[in-house]
Amino acid sequence: MPIERTAPPIAPSPQTPLDLNEVRRDPKRANLLYHDVAAPGYDRKWAISFDDRGTGYMRQRARRMLPRHRYGRVLEMGAGTGFMLLNLWRADYVRQAHATDISPGMLAAAVENARILGCDLRVRTGDAERLPYEDGTFDLIIGHAFLHHLPRPELAFAEAYRVAAAGGAVWFAGEPTKRGDRMARTVGRHTWNAVRAARRRLGREEMGTPWDDLPDDEQLMRSLEWNVDLHTFDPQDLAAMARAAGFENVRVETEEFLSSLMGWAIRTFEAAMPAGALGERWGRFAYAAYRTLYRLDQRVLYGLVPKDAFYNVLLYGEKRG
Repeated sequence: MPIERTAPPIAPSPQTPLDLNEVRRDPKRANLLYHDVAAPGYDRKWAISFDDRGTGYMRQRARRMLPRHRYGRVLEMGAGTGFMLLNLWRADYVRQAHATDISPGMLAAAVENARILGCDLRVRTGDAERLPYEDGTFDLIIGHAFLHHLPRPELAFAEAYRVAAAGGAVWFAGEPTKRGDRMARTVGRHTWNAVRAARRRLGREEMGTPWDDLPDDEQLMRSLEWNVDLHTFDPQDLAAMARAAGFENVRVETEEFLSSLMGWAIRTFEAAMPAGALGERWGRFAYAAYRTLYRLDQRVLYGLVPKDAFYNVLLYGEKRG
């Protein structure tokens, strides 16, 4: 299944030496390079799955946000490896699946995931701020955790509106809130300091895997991590962007409070430990802890904790028919 290339590659060629300082000055180039390099191991790193666990996760959110159960032509913007789109396809929300991303490497991974699932996925490389599709093409436009990578996310809303059919809709999810992100990073910092103090008491100064022992691609990704995440959002600011683009009946929800804080603590602990120090039992524990706290978040804390303290924003809007 070929990948349609509608924009020139920005990643370096063998004839063009890589200048990291130059890459860092261009957020789109940094994101393309980072995600191309990350693509082969991305699903494994972030525990992305296309099984009952992954599909159940996405189905639960779809039931919360979407008024319909079945959509015709569905486009995922900033699709990455296809996490949102392919799991919605497995849940029978999607009849015809389309994906676009600035990273050819990510789309190649999405194509392979779709092949394994038996999904006829149609993909095009392209910029979310300038989509390579005709006006009024799609019944539903979706996206997961991609707006915060864009220099001008408001342009992505405008493009989503342009390519949405009359009566179509947009659903974006997984975007970090300002308040939730601050709290999560504070937890991550304290976790790192606690692990470092504990290791020092054991006479072990080294944290994580030594830099020189990291593979070249991991070194490159870590060198660009601070250049690819550009925004956090106030939920109502995202709603305002959607309305400014023309969407109506816009609503925003948030999710993951304690589950997000636990997730950041777990990820930080994992990063602080040497490679291979934690096994499969740790992974099962971490996922079970997340699921338990997520249920607590949604069933109890959602009515008690300010909405903007939750980590992730979900947004839905409609284009007038």
